[in-house]
Amino acid sequence: METKKYEYDAVRVIQTENSKPLILFGAKATDIEQWAGIPQKKTLNPGSAETTGFQRTENQNRLRQLSSFYQNKENVVQNNLICSLRKLKGCKVEFLESQHSKMVGKLIIEFPDFYTASWLALFGLLRESLESRIGAVAVDTSSPKYLELKSRVGLFSEDNEANSEDIEDDTEGDSEGGIEAAIYEESHLNDFLEDIAIRHELLKELNNEEIDKDKFLGFDRVSLISFLLPITLVDGQHRLKGAVLAAEEIANNQRQEGLDLIKKGVSPEEVFSGLKNKYSRELPISLLMEDEPKEQVFQFVVINQKATPIGRSLLGTIISTTLTSEEMESVNERLLASGIALDDARAITWAVRNAASPFYGLVERGTQSEQKDLLQWNVMGSLISIFRELKGGKLFHAKNDYAKRWKEKFLTKSEIVRSDEFMDAYQEWSALDGPWQQVFIAFWNKVKQELSQDENPSRHNYWGNTRKSNIFNKISLTILASDFFKFLVTTKQVINSVDDINTLVNDWLEDVNRAYFDQDWELAGIKKDSPGIRARWAENWAEYRESPDQLPQAKSYRNAKKS
Repeated sequence: METKKYEYDAVRVIQTENSKPLILFGAKATDIEQWAGIPQKKTLNPGSAETTGFQRTENQNRLRQLSSFYQNKENVVQNNLICSLRKLKGCKVEFLESQHSKMVGKLIIEFPDFYTASWLALFGLLRESLESRIGAVAVDTSSPKYLELKSRVGLFSEDNEANSEDIEDDTEGDSEGGIEAAIYEESHLNDFLEDIAIRHELLKELNNEEIDKDKFLGFDRVSLISFLLPITLVDGQHRLKGAVLAAEEIANNQRQEGLDLIKKGVSPEEVFSGLKNKYSRELPISLLMEDEPKEQVFQFVVINQKATPIGRSLLGTIISTTLTSEEMESVNERLLASGIALDDARAITWAVRNAASPFYGLVERGTQSEQKDLLQWNVMGSLISIFRELKGGKLFHAKNDYAKRWKEKFLTKSEIVRSDEFMDAYQEWSALDGPWQQVFIAFWNKVKQELSQDENPSRHNYWGNTRKSNIFNKISLTILASDFFKFLVTTKQVINSVDDINTLVNDWLEDVNRAYFDQDWELAGIKKDSPGIRARWAENWAEYRESPDQLPQAKSYRNAKKS
């Protein structure tokens, strides 16, 4: 591959003795899009590959607004694009100070011309980059996932073709192995690396003529190259792309200038590229000379949470899918000091990605392709908090926190933790991979089994679809968790092992009609998540539990309880 090189006048700022240098400079938007990658967090198909990145997918309305803004030559955006380095083979970014000042100099950006590289080279380079962070991965070319993707590019031999009906698709992950098997790298970089490695191995078998020029098995060239460029755009993707779009629209309007160039023998493609570059505005850039992914994510999270916050679901997904566990540990304290709870995001992502969890695939993660009617990220967080932190176990019509009460009275008496000293026991219980995880999974799997079903979405006790289900929503799930801890407190129950949960839930639901949630509560036009409705549902459940001979009247669920 040939080398691309860019050079800019720049200023170097060193804020403290321990901080990395900041390089301040300006560059045309059309230059920036060549050397700055914008790794976006999105799910790719086929194979449900989830990329590792932290930028949101573009908001087209915002891009059009910015393009219109930029086309007015008098308008100025003062916000810098925030960038960091990326450690990649063959790429070099360096500041050369001038003879007269250590603060002023030239910024040199050099990298291979990935835009002319083959798919095989691109996937190979990205695989090498990821393996340098988390270790080499071996691809099993006989695995169902490999063979399933292989079939999509017409690589089956005649022998394999005959047996293709027997191949099962496991692209959603292995559901065996229990909870321990699900506590894989919370970052899921392994998942992404596997997707890259499989495609890399497939390309080794594939004749280049058979490959689409712009797309290959869910990846497009632009997205793939974004992971290989020497600089990462940490913040400002809309400002950059809006400026590029403005340059393209201005170039398209220079008809006479374009025709004159074509008459001189310049190709239409070169004419458009040249005009686009000519009319592109320069944008200010702040480049942190740091190539650690954890620092890039830290900068992105702090910028976005301290300015206009992004959604919690996408923020949590970004954190837990971009960094390895080791990288997350090293940045955890800094994020906490900035008011951002990293472990909460990791715990939620664990529950969402764990194939043994009844919430697997049913919680929003902020990616563009996910379905509607998923459980909200913050609701999943509150449910986890009841079990992990043992707090928030309140029925909506009452004040007692039964999870907290159980923690104070019975945690140290439970053999599921080793210590009988309260702080040590609680620390063990609430650790990211503590006993709460097993209890959480066992409890909700049992609840799902006893009180719901996941086969018929039209029934009212469907496990899924938060809008239509009577059970799979914030209110009912919170009520069930809180009432379970109320049962543990009032019956003075301890938890000695996860095996106790099955019996405890059976005792708790002993007289409960399993069709409690499987009836029409006549909720049309009712906003479920309102204080009065939450209190009504909690009171209905509590009173029914005390006298379970008859189910509450269906119409009562739509009548808000007055405070």
